[in-house]
Amino acid sequence: MPVIVRVGFDAFKEVEKRMKYRFWHKEQQRSNRAMQLVAQGAVARRCLRNHDNTAWVGPPHDKIRAYVCIDCHAAASEPEINDRGFTFEEIPDWELHAIFDSDLERQAQGNPTQFSMR
Repeated sequence: MPVIVRVGFDAFKEVEKRMKYRFWHKEQQRSNRAMQLVAQGAVARRCLRNHDNTAWVGPPHDKIRAYVCIDCHAAASEPEINDRGFTFEEIPDWELHAIFDSDLERQAQGNPTQFSMR
């Protein structure tokens, strides 16, 4: 029969409390940085890793095939790639990165069909 040890405190709560104490300052810095970015308005966004971490999305989960940068969430869809004269499978990296950069510029401008209610 295993030995059961009973203690007078909840170890999970203690660990959560200590982790919160240890990392609270980082969370506060992140939230302050986010508030500063919102206060600045539309700032030119860029990918810190130069779109090195990309993924492919498409059917059956999405209707249109696209490449997506996992770090900055920029996307290059198949119609955009075809408009530039390339096929989805054979697009060069430099052209894919140009599409990602133009998508980041569009994201910084915002969606003109959606308006915020304040």
